[in-house]
Amino acid sequence: MAYLNANIPIIECYVRGNYLRDQRDSHDKYFECVVFGVASIPGQVPLFHFMMGDGGLWWRAPISAFCTKPDVKELPLNELCLWNSFSYNIAVTKFYNLSGNKVQYFSRRKIKREGTYLFTLDWCSGDYNELDFGYAQKPDQHKCGHIIELDDGNYAMQPNNRLRVFDPSLAADPSEHLIDRLVNTKTWSVESTSKWITAEDETGRYDYDYKTLNNNNSWGIIKK
Repeated sequence: MAYLNANIPIIECYVRGNYLRDQRDSHDKYFECVVFGVASIPGQVPLFHFMMGDGGLWWRAPISAFCTKPDVKELPLNELCLWNSFSYNIAVTKFYNLSGNKVQYFSRRKIKREGTYLFTLDWCSGDYNELDFGYAQKPDQHKCGHIIELDDGNYAMQPNNRLRVFDPSLAADPSEHLIDRLVNTKTWSVESTSKWITAEDETGRYDYDYKTLNNNNSWGIIKK
């Protein structure tokens, strides 16, 4: 888990000139670049770091800054990215089972956009000494972000619930609707009750016996 900055799988692409000129001009210019990192700042979308052909470095550009070739029509940022970063703590994973798969998402403007899976961003809260100020680990609010190279030449980041994966070996019929899914609201734990404890006097064994606490025993003493 990285804090603030993280490496990502290299993306060789183009950056739009207007993102190098504070949106003042150069909307018709495109420059080759290599995107190599991401910054996660709550209140902002994930922001990407890249190097250009003249050796110049650029920090913290949104995903709308990039395209696979010159003259690709720029789409609004909120058509490509649905959520801001959930915390400063970010993980980057290229899932083998999704690598190279075609995907489709339903955009804010209710347009189906297709592309190829690249990698995934995910978030968690900080350590126990940090204030948990957001939704990074709240079951019904947390979202990951799958980075997609779109067929139209743009890049996008979308969460699970907006995305469909085309996998011939498993998702053989994406048109089939299996079930109406509900967002999980539960935290799954096996250490959330006082009715079971393990005895501490059984050394050298892996098959510990579980002792049942007597509900009438207010001191929590194990009765043998």
